[in-house]
Amino acid sequence: MHAGRFLVSLHDVTPRHEKAVENILAFLDSLGIPPVPLLVVPDFHGAWPLAEHPGFVDRLLAWKAKGHELVLHGYEHLERPEDAALPSGWAGRLRRQFLTAGEGEFLNLDPQGAMERIHQGLETWEKCGLGKVEGFVAPAWLFRKHLPHTLWAEGFSWTEDHQGIHFAVDPFVRAPVITWASRDPARRIGSRLFAPAALSHWSRESLIRIALHPHDLDHPTLVRSIESTLRAALRQRGAVASPLHL
Repeated sequence: MHAGRFLVSLHDVTPRHEKAVENILAFLDSLGIPPVPLLVVPDFHGAWPLAEHPGFVDRLLAWKAKGHELVLHGYEHLERPEDAALPSGWAGRLRRQFLTAGEGEFLNLDPQGAMERIHQGLETWEKCGLGKVEGFVAPAWLFRKHLPHTLWAEGFSWTEDHQGIHFAVDPFVRAPVITWASRDPARRIGSRLFAPAALSHWSRESLIRIALHPHDLDHPTLVRSIESTLRAALRQRGAVASPLHL
């Protein structure tokens, strides 16, 4: 009997990363991983609007038909300079410096700013005909404490932070996350050391998350680490395809 469950997700799904997304999904399928949530960015870095890439929208709908949940992942993903310039306190500065390279779009947004960005994302979602969206994940899992309430008011069912999964109507589910950082050699080495240690350390957790990003498969050492982690998770746990299946 499995000791717990695990949930894999693929972040930063955008036309900019179409080939990488395709390769990662094929990789996951080859390992026997069930469909995973695809975290879709409506206008990645303000330069890749979904509506201008109908072929990629068709790919999203095909992946959705195969069971992959489409999740709203911010709007542009990148934190705008005017947002970063707003007062954020020492905690916000530390999170910006150590947890993301300018990718925390929702890190410093107030309720009105967050709602405007969410509405932009939903407008793109509707324009592209992607159907009802249940989940929202802020880029880099960085946001202010008001965001879940804003999401529930907009009809979303779930969201995530670094510690686990929040639901609109169900209790918070603790679910620590394993992820890999590919930006530089030091982070890649640290990630390869962290992943197996974390999987062992969290062996008693009822749910863990494994988050992948498009550039993870650019580095053979990370590919080996990810494959080893996923194979171990499959041996030890049962895979779930969505927070909605918990």
